[in-house]
Amino acid sequence: MVTSRNLRRFASLCLALSLVVLAGCSSAPPAQQSSGQSGGTQSQSGGTQTQSGSSSAPAASEGDILIGAVLPITGGSAKMGQDMQNSIQMAFDEINAQGGVLGRKLKLEVQDDACDPQSAVAAANKIVSMNVVAVISGYCSGAFLPTEPIYHNAGIGVVVPAANAVSLTEQGYEEINLINATNRDQARTAADYIVNQWNAQKVALIHDNSAFALELAELTREFLQGRAEVVAFEAITPGEKDFSAVLTSLKGKGPDAIYFTGYYAEGGLIINQARGLGITARIMVGDGANDPTLVEIAGAENAEGVAITTSPGAFDFTGSNEWVPRYREKYGEPGPYSVHAYDAANVVAEAIKQAGTTDRAAVAKAIRGINIEGISGPISFTETGNRKDGYFIVLEVKDGEFTVVQRAPR
Repeated sequence: MVTSRNLRRFASLCLALSLVVLAGCSSAPPAQQSSGQSGGTQSQSGGTQTQSGSSSAPAASEGDILIGAVLPITGGSAKMGQDMQNSIQMAFDEINAQGGVLGRKLKLEVQDDACDPQSAVAAANKIVSMNVVAVISGYCSGAFLPTEPIYHNAGIGVVVPAANAVSLTEQGYEEINLINATNRDQARTAADYIVNQWNAQKVALIHDNSAFALELAELTREFLQGRAEVVAFEAITPGEKDFSAVLTSLKGKGPDAIYFTGYYAEGGLIINQARGLGITARIMVGDGANDPTLVEIAGAENAEGVAITTSPGAFDFTGSNEWVPRYREKYGEPGPYSVHAYDAANVVAEAIKQAGTTDRAAVAKAIRGINIEGISGPISFTETGNRKDGYFIVLEVKDGEFTVVQRAPR
């Protein structure tokens, strides 16, 4: 597939960049490379932010067990990153309160990727230079993809809580494991809903040229083939505010449905401006736009009836009844991937326990072979690192609120 080739070329370029960055870091001992909260670095233990990476940093065989997390802490997806960081810390606090793992406490080291590929490569290189045993990383697929060779070369097992591009597991790295279902599952869900529930005959697809959004649009086009006509396949630029030219062109093609596969900031504006231009087509957005901010930007009246394909959220899992109140007490309302991040943290903890060691390779192998019951249901991985039995659901905006209109049977 063209997309995969491009992504592989991009990953190769970023790998070259990562080696340069790693070489620069290797001249200093790991203890000097972590400087507490400066430069987007945070270290937390027991819910309290502390300085990390001092000269007294513990060796891998003693003291706290350091787990890395590379998340978007700044930038347009910072809210998602903070949600996931909260959940990981919550899981570690609970595990530590029960005695920790292998008699040692889990300590979280966070690096900021800002959903930017270059920042993600720098963050991944910094994480692997520390004594981290495993890593939880991946919200934006385009930022996470070029970091995969870094984790592979370091032999570090990674659990991905949110990113779900198909290409993430096409590299064949045994260290990479997705908690979320894949873009292919999402595209199939979107196409089925558009055709079966909306009876749409003409569909317009809009993406933002990011690896994730472009792949989702292309896969959706494949699933619509022979079932509905794709009358437009348009790209917008993230950060732009005026989409009237694209929407005016699209209006002339008379689509029954529009599917935008990018993120909520642009998604809200597209909904608002489409309605302003008199476009009456049904509108669906992908999981990158699953945030209440979408409604705020679009306007409640414009957003009414908009559908969202998304991973099941905190309130959509039968196992979350007791978990949600615990989360609310510490952090407020959970985000779309809070449960996934919490489950990812528990996968890592259980893998260390089963491995009986903090050796990176042994833990990575244990992660791939994990079989536990998470808040999101049974968790195990295929031979290529995809979650077994992953699925997407569909929400619609009703009275300004996201309401589940289609659940996938488990």
